[in-house]
Amino acid sequence: MKCGYPGNKYSFKMSITKSSVLIEEAKRKTVHICGVAIPLLYLVLQKELLILGFLLAFVLIAGIEWLRFRGIVSLPFLRKKEERGIGAYVFFFIGAFLSILLFEKSIAIAAILMLAIGDAASALAGAVVNVDNPDWHEKRMKRPEVMLVMFITSFTIGWLVLHSLPVAVFGALGATIADGVPLRAYNVQLDDNLTIPLFSGVLMSCFVSIW
Repeated sequence: MKCGYPGNKYSFKMSITKSSVLIEEAKRKTVHICGVAIPLLYLVLQKELLILGFLLAFVLIAGIEWLRFRGIVSLPFLRKKEERGIGAYVFFFIGAFLSILLFEKSIAIAAILMLAIGDAASALAGAVVNVDNPDWHEKRMKRPEVMLVMFITSFTIGWLVLHSLPVAVFGALGATIADGVPLRAYNVQLDDNLTIPLFSGVLMSCFVSIW
């Protein structure tokens, strides 16, 4: 009568593990979801005023990181690599700031939303398929199903914001590559919070300028 018990116990354990991984990843991505406020502010504020706000925010962020590196303050939900280096939220703000500086307004808004919403959706999908090792996707190319989630989410955002099918495709392609493929410069892995809005924004801008 015990023949089914080990399997049931294993399935139950996997279910608990998957739930805890999803909860932790969802908590980590609250910063991304809150990042939706940046394009919303861009809709109502002038570019110069938003840039000034970013500069003030960077002063605050620099202070937080300085205190964190000295062990005076701690931030929740940081990955192990972030505990030893710059927090991913810093690259998020840099990526959003550069997008506003470099790209046309609607493209910048779409690129930042692809980072805020698309990366969160991709991370949750990655947590599901890599439940035994949640950090797997940070070390190598993400699985096709995770990259598909990123592409569909980013494409939907691009379409809703820009109302252009080809521009949305190019933006989603750039965001998916930046999110799914580990990229290095001088043997340093680039944070996707920086590359997602820049890759998507550049490809969308190139398409618009050429066609």
